[in-house]
Amino acid sequence: MLNNTKETYGLIAQLLHWATALLIFILIPLGVFMHELPINTSEEIVYKSWFYSLHKTLGVTVFGIAILRVIWAFIQPKPGALNADRKLESFLASTIHWTLYGSIIAMPLTGWLHHSALEGFAPIWWPFSQDLPFIPKNADLASAFGTAHFLTGILLVLSLVLHVVGALKHTFVDRDITLKRMVPGAKVAVTSSMVRKLNSRFPLTVAATCFLVIGIVSGGGLLSHDHDHSHSHDTSNVTQDADGEATNLSSNSPSTEITRWEVDHAKSTLTISITQNGKPVPGEFAKWQADIAFDPEKLEASHIKASVNIASLTLGGVTEKALDQPFLNVKKFKTATFEANEIVRVGDGLYEAKGTLTLIGIAKPFVLPFALEIKGNIAIATADASIRRLDFGIGKDGFQTDGTVGFDVSISVKLEADKTD
Repeated sequence: MLNNTKETYGLIAQLLHWATALLIFILIPLGVFMHELPINTSEEIVYKSWFYSLHKTLGVTVFGIAILRVIWAFIQPKPGALNADRKLESFLASTIHWTLYGSIIAMPLTGWLHHSALEGFAPIWWPFSQDLPFIPKNADLASAFGTAHFLTGILLVLSLVLHVVGALKHTFVDRDITLKRMVPGAKVAVTSSMVRKLNSRFPLTVAATCFLVIGIVSGGGLLSHDHDHSHSHDTSNVTQDADGEATNLSSNSPSTEITRWEVDHAKSTLTISITQNGKPVPGEFAKWQADIAFDPEKLEASHIKASVNIASLTLGGVTEKALDQPFLNVKKFKTATFEANEIVRVGDGLYEAKGTLTLIGIAKPFVLPFALEIKGNIAIATADASIRRLDFGIGKDGFQTDGTVGFDVSISVKLEADKTD
């Protein structure tokens, strides 16, 4: 019998149920296992990435099966409950069923949304799309989806445990045929007098409230991040050096008798791009400052000094690892600096700032080519450059080849500054 009846479940519902259960019992321990895997070398990253791809692909598969299961449940009769006369027990069972259904859909969906909003790390294998329509690449949005994924995972585990406990109670305490109705091929004799339909909508309301709370908590984190970002760019000249000590960017200026410019951070960005597993992964520094003294007629007195808060970097799905050892090691090296006391004109509106770039405690000569347009009291500059990560010892332990993490790091600056008195 393929279809459901008012007394028992058909083969299609049974197969969808057990396929979902099997995948969930694989995904939960797989998620714990892969999360604890180290990523200190390129080989370990490849190993961990494979398990993440497996987890994501199976998760999207569960989502697809769950959708089919819900559709099938809506178009089929729902077998009545065998314990409808026990009000509290039937209420709990119905509530758990709703939270379980919702979690089976919401957990893989939020995981997929989290993946879609991120760049890098582990792809979803075919035939599923890497990205979802209308989901931008945004670290804060990914964090919100990640929180929802984690919370729905907790709800799923709790619902699953209670569901299993309930099935065992029906089998060994009540000794009824509730579990047998979901076993393919099992012979069960169910009559209409044994089952009763539950009409209360209260269990659905309770389950919906659980997901509403999850949505509020996750969305609240997103709103908090948006508020933080609206104040993330500090336009003052006070920053921290690599050891975390306060430093005034203007204090070491070679000359004050030259036009100075104040960066408009709301209209300026400092971005980077790396290559991870053959794919570009863009990132951005949210907090940085620059002391700029520039006059195209006084290039000999012009200078630039910039400081970047390394901890403010977001880099897709690899942000946490990028900030840790053996890469940027933000716990030890909090800032990167670029200081240029030589600026030369190389063309019409084209310049080069020649100086020193200090990154994770290593200073190297660095040339930053930039295009500049000055309109009255506003200067607009764009710059593109690149560094070799191994020149600064980034990833030298375990990442000596470019198979997992590319050698080149692209740097892009879009800057708008206002002339100051």
